[in-house]
Amino acid sequence: MRGLLIVNLGSPDSPAPSDVRPFLAKFLGDPRVVDFPRAIWLPILHGIVLRVRPRKSGAIYETIWTPEGSPLVVYTKRQHQLLKKALPDWNVKYAMTYTSPSIDSALREFEEEGVDDVTVLPLYAQTTPSSTGAVVDQVLDFYRSQEHRPHLRIVGKWPTQPDYVNWHAKQIADRVRGEGPAPEVILLSYHGVPQRAAHKPEGYRQECLETSSAIEVQLRQLGIDTRVLTTFQSKFGPGKWLGPATIDTMASLPGRGITSVLIATPAFISDCIETVDELDVLNQNAFKEAGGQHYQRVAPINDDPVIVDIVKDLLGE
Repeated sequence: MRGLLIVNLGSPDSPAPSDVRPFLAKFLGDPRVVDFPRAIWLPILHGIVLRVRPRKSGAIYETIWTPEGSPLVVYTKRQHQLLKKALPDWNVKYAMTYTSPSIDSALREFEEEGVDDVTVLPLYAQTTPSSTGAVVDQVLDFYRSQEHRPHLRIVGKWPTQPDYVNWHAKQIADRVRGEGPAPEVILLSYHGVPQRAAHKPEGYRQECLETSSAIEVQLRQLGIDTRVLTTFQSKFGPGKWLGPATIDTMASLPGRGITSVLIATPAFISDCIETVDELDVLNQNAFKEAGGQHYQRVAPINDDPVIVDIVKDLLGE
């Protein structure tokens, strides 16, 4: 029997600081995410960060929470259901890197259910050690302790997968042609990474630029000639990160005479705190406080059925 495990990052069980704290402890305690020396970072994490950040982050999660829960979890569950229906010959599960259901628990269920051919699909089109790499670590750690090991495949980068690229281009084109002032610039915003060797920033940047280029080519074929910029968001902690930063670009555009902007986020497969709060609140405010007038954001794939086409292609179905 074949098994497919889709994996996203995860989200706290609730906006309460008591639920945000263990999520942040696992996430920020992963050396793939924060690569500072453990002897220096862990006392800072547990002595300072986890005393302050859970309340601040919880307040932000409160603003984006839906009746069903965190957007990221809600949409990952819906993607799981779409894939289960579309792939009846596969045992399809979902897991989160830092919250439940865990990667370990999903792989253990596969084992108990007799799955002998496992494909793991991290929901990241572009790969970094802190995203796909963290998933790979947990998968391999699980199987090192198991006597029986199935045939295993972990899907890597897919920055120019055609359905993924074409979907983004069409969504952007539809919004450009929609009601209201046409955007003067299209921003494609990707999650940033530190410019330290452990995070392989240049390889990741190249994958993001490949995605942007492919989307721009498709936009031109759709008759959209609006200027396209690639930026990076979500800087955390000290040190230099990939740039240009999305929020800095947003704040600078009005000074360059650009007052109408459209932003899309190809690195995010589901809405999350980085899209709903960071972009729609912080970045939009930065743009408008600098004199911008018209801000639009194209939502990620979320529960659009195109996720089925993308995954089927990646699986070779």
